[in-house]
Amino acid sequence: MDIQLTDEQRMVQETVRSFVEREMSPNVVRDNDTNEAFSNEMLHKLASYQLLGGPIPEEYGGLGLDQTSWGIVCEEIGRGSAAVFTGANTVQISLVAQTILLFGTEEQKQKYLPRLCKGEIIGCFGLTEPTVGSDAANMEIHSQKDGDDWIINGGKMWVSNGGVADLALVFAQTDRSLPQGKAHPGIAAFLIEKGTPGFSTIDIHGKLGLRSSNTAQLIFQDCRIPGDSLLGEIGRG
Repeated sequence: MDIQLTDEQRMVQETVRSFVEREMSPNVVRDNDTNEAFSNEMLHKLASYQLLGGPIPEEYGGLGLDQTSWGIVCEEIGRGSAAVFTGANTVQISLVAQTILLFGTEEQKQKYLPRLCKGEIIGCFGLTEPTVGSDAANMEIHSQKDGDDWIINGGKMWVSNGGVADLALVFAQTDRSLPQGKAHPGIAAFLIEKGTPGFSTIDIHGKLGLRSSNTAQLIFQDCRIPGDSLLGEIGRG
């Protein structure tokens, strides 16, 4: 397929390509990989070019790029470092920011999207679990309503950005009476901030690849979160 880029899309490509060649030299990428070092500095540099908010509308702090332009940004950053691409583009933006954009309340959008776009907070996406992998319909982590709050117990595994995130988008089962494999009507998504009592993480080391992309286990032990932490509707998590 021969895709003809617009002048604006070519400008995006040239800008990001120049950034990658200047900031993601093979030596820097290699050192971070060897040391398993997640680079907050790189995240802030991406934010300074507004590259953490590429597809997010300008009203929420993003650039409002079209999907082709956003694909170009992802392609160029991935060329420089697959680990940076995973932590920044895939998780921070596509999985966390864009999910809040699609399903969040206006209050949630105003609270989190500008900060995610500026790199003031880091996001992670908690779906995979130790015993069921990414088989979401069989997830074991559960959330129980208690007054206006929710109490979450269980864990997530292999979560990119998990150990450095300030905000976790976490999926949990709210109805444990539903049969396995058919439990999706009870699944809900929650926004949980770092520092919430009962929420902790353990970094995972010794990976075969993407070593400078932080990966962690998320642990919830009687973690109480307010009712407005629910993202979207129960059963549509």
